Amino acid sequence: MKLYGAAYSRAGRCVWMLEEIGQPYEHVGTSPRGESRTPEMLKLNPNGHVPVLDDNGYIIWESLAINQYLAEKTGALWPAGVQAHGQVAQWSLWAMTEAELHLVTMLMNMMFLPEAQRNPAAVEQARTSLGTPMQVLDNHLANRAYLLGADFNVADLNVCSVLGLAALLQYDLSPYPNVSAWVGRCMSRPAAQRYQQKAQEAMSKMG
Repeated sequence: MKLYGAAYSRAGRCVWMLEEIGQPYEHVGTSPRGESRTPEMLKLNPNGHVPVLDDNGYIIWESLAINQYLAEKTGALWPAGVQAHGQVAQWSLWAMTEAELHLVTMLMNMMFLPEAQRNPAAVEQARTSLGTPMQVLDNHLANRAYLLGADFNVADLNVCSVLGLAALLQYDLSPYPNVSAWVGRCMSRPAAQRYQQKAQEAMSKMG
């Protein structure tokens, strides 16, 4: 398997997944800043984005789709039953539609945009808006160790990989103790530690 995409980008959650399943893979740290739009990359993903997974000639893109594919193919972190599969899709899509937009708004205006283009009001609005989905997640985790119950699976990986931005942005999780404890459990996994190390190394090389 070959994964294209820098570990600090959305490809990071696929790095985490590949580390979890324990299958050898080649990681090509393609930057989302221009490198993903070369003619070679556009042949793999005409949208010009990473991640892209090449599994012996089978090409698949979109990080959540890649992780679900890897889980279903290998059986790793893949719960049994169609209802559980529906829950995996539900929570993975929830993370993207309800949480990630606010986190990315904060990230851009706190770290990536030039100083003159940053909008503090947008940061505060996003921080406030994020409270609603965070409370939904906190309530759901009140009597569960993980999203679907007692066991960590690909849904936890997908959602936690999105919420990992909260730590980078110093977002206060103290009002959401169940979320905070769950993030700690997820991110303490050895595969998550390896992914975080790769992401930090990639960030340190950014110009």
